[in-house]
Amino acid sequence: MKDFPDIKEIKLLEKNSQKNGSGITYQDLLGIWKFQYVWGKESDEIKNITSSILQVLSARLELQSKDKEDQLNLEIKNSINFGLLNIIFIGRAELKGLRPLLTFYFEELKISISNYPIFNKKLKKPEDKKMPFFSLVGISTKDKWLCARGRGGGLAIWFKS
Repeated sequence: MKDFPDIKEIKLLEKNSQKNGSGITYQDLLGIWKFQYVWGKESDEIKNITSSILQVLSARLELQSKDKEDQLNLEIKNSINFGLLNIIFIGRAELKGLRPLLTFYFEELKISISNYPIFNKKLKKPEDKKMPFFSLVGISTKDKWLCARGRGGGLAIWFKS
């Protein structure tokens, strides 16, 4: 098991990132992040059932550079796998502000069995006020974890694979 901060450390990181920014950069975010745990909005307890389900489904967050010159916009993929079934949301993400926020939206939903596509749907971009985001709380390039709070208030931690 890899080292990652406990909820007390994460909340301290979050307070610090709200005041001074998290220091997380575009380059830090690039890669494939495997979901590890989620905490509820107002809770210090890991949501074990949700976390276990997402771990079993190999939930992943993938962030890739769209353009080497553009250090704000990324391609984002969010996926889960259940046996041969693969569900993937593909879209755009943008790094905003000092904290920073990673705002994103999905343009496409793809479902495949093995590598055979069975469903593909274009998705509408939400209004700016309803745009999902991750408030980036902390990162460790040494221990390879990333922690962020989502628009809904939950706190998640991922490991870089």
